[in-house]
Amino acid sequence: MNLGSGARGCEETTAESIRELDRTNKLNMTFSSQQQQHRANDMGRSGETTWSDIDKSRLYGIGSVMYSALTVALHPLTVTKIRRQVMTNNNQTTFKSGSFFQNYYRGLSVVVSLAIPARIIYISTLEFTRELIDTNTRQFIFNPPPTIAAYEKQLQSLIPFVTPFSGGVAGGMAAVSSQAIIVPMDVISQKLMVMEDAVYRQKGSALHVMKSIIATDGYGGLFRGFGLSLFTSLPAGTIWWASYAGVKDQLNHYAPHYPMEVMPVIARQGLVQVTSAFSAALAASILTQPLDTIKTRMQVADGKTSFFSPVAVANEIMASKSGLFKGLLPRIGHMGVWGSVLSAAYEYLKFVSRKDYNT
Repeated sequence: MNLGSGARGCEETTAESIRELDRTNKLNMTFSSQQQQHRANDMGRSGETTWSDIDKSRLYGIGSVMYSALTVALHPLTVTKIRRQVMTNNNQTTFKSGSFFQNYYRGLSVVVSLAIPARIIYISTLEFTRELIDTNTRQFIFNPPPTIAAYEKQLQSLIPFVTPFSGGVAGGMAAVSSQAIIVPMDVISQKLMVMEDAVYRQKGSALHVMKSIIATDGYGGLFRGFGLSLFTSLPAGTIWWASYAGVKDQLNHYAPHYPMEVMPVIARQGLVQVTSAFSAALAASILTQPLDTIKTRMQVADGKTSFFSPVAVANEIMASKSGLFKGLLPRIGHMGVWGSVLSAAYEYLKFVSRKDYNT
């Protein structure tokens, strides 16, 4: 009797253990399925081509031509923005003589020649860093270390922030990494943009401006405002890419809810692209405009020792009542148009640069 009771108890215990194990397996399968669904949803929302998917030689080759063409098309916006930022009572934004091309395409040769290597550095840093941060962050959330495994659900609530976080950090690092080329390009091209008409006709060549800067301030003059440029580009790049990636991710999440007859796919993608870019431009422009105005004034100043000091520049701007937000609207327009066109072109460029494109 005791042996029979013991056997039945053992059988019941074994059966209960099997049922418990079965429940655990089902829960694990359900959780694994949810994880996969999270990943699928994230990939579906972002629709991103990863850095490892891209043929780099094709990206840089097509991208150089595409970026140069866009630079030529949008250069007048840059000239307008720069002249607005340095405008004083003695230096107005309107040109008194010369053709449209002569006035609004000043400094173009410098920008095109130096922007290509700068853009290669920028894109490489941006995409490599973004993919690295995004992949590792998601792996950390879905497979947390044992010490914080109990907070797995809380960690998964952070998934919507992974895309803007990785984009923001990568954007900041990309902006900083290209400044060694961007700053000399800005110093030379901006001096050409703000020259008086008579001076420009006599000395309006990039080579002459570069020799003049070196003769007056040494080679360090080509890097005037470098520290402030780093300080400006980091928050600007971070804010831009975080805002752009975050808004785009959210819009892509809600866009499929609109039926095709209400909004075609092309119109939907265009609206998402433009809205994301202008949202990023608005945020980045407003938050970094004072720093950008000070940096521009420093870079176009003619041999003023005091203008190596951001504080001295800021004080002079405030004393002249021109304001640190001078040129904000042109800058928003500049960043918005540039961002919309470049981001759309870049998304297309990444698509046609895929290793499996046309295969």
